[in-house]
Amino acid sequence: MSADSLGLGAMFLPPDGAEAGWLVCRRLRREDTAALYEAILTSLDHLRPWMPWADSYTREMAEDFVARHTSAPPSEPVTDTHYVAADRTGRLLGLCGLHGRLGAGRLEIGYWVDARHTKRGVATLSAAMLTERALELPGIDAVEIHHDEVNGVSGRVPAKLGFEHVATVKDEPEAPAESGVEWQWRLDKDAWPASPAKQLLDAARAAG
Repeated sequence: MSADSLGLGAMFLPPDGAEAGWLVCRRLRREDTAALYEAILTSLDHLRPWMPWADSYTREMAEDFVARHTSAPPSEPVTDTHYVAADRTGRLLGLCGLHGRLGAGRLEIGYWVDARHTKRGVATLSAAMLTERALELPGIDAVEIHHDEVNGVSGRVPAKLGFEHVATVKDEPEAPAESGVEWQWRLDKDAWPASPAKQLLDAARAAG
């Protein structure tokens, strides 16, 4: 599941980042370029099976990505917005994003984690924070997470957060490990208050 979308989509006002316990989810900045490039280089074996952009990755690609996704003023509507997942020291642990490619009323979350920081709940907690922020936006009624059916690591995130598996569809493979069958998960706004995602955030914030 790519955290970078070049396609056209519905416009939305990018929400602010969020914090929960040990994790900070903040908007991508120009000064993140070096750390982002290092994280991707370190994680290439981890990313290549699922991220088509990870093949033959270069510093210029990182610079272009950051430039494209930090060029709009904070108050300007966008079709995609990206967030750094970082610990309290500011260390970049991964990247996540909100994407308007599903059309009006829904946003899709994408994520990947630096291979040095997997199995810590980075993607799960980041996705919970972005779900919260997305559902606070006017006109957004649901948040979705899509992944290839054989990508079980990505699939565990929406399952843990209480998303409902709403569809299994054929999808043209874009990365080497993809099967061409996509699982789609959704969390509706009215389900948020009782969701495991909100419970996870509440617990993380209570723990400090």
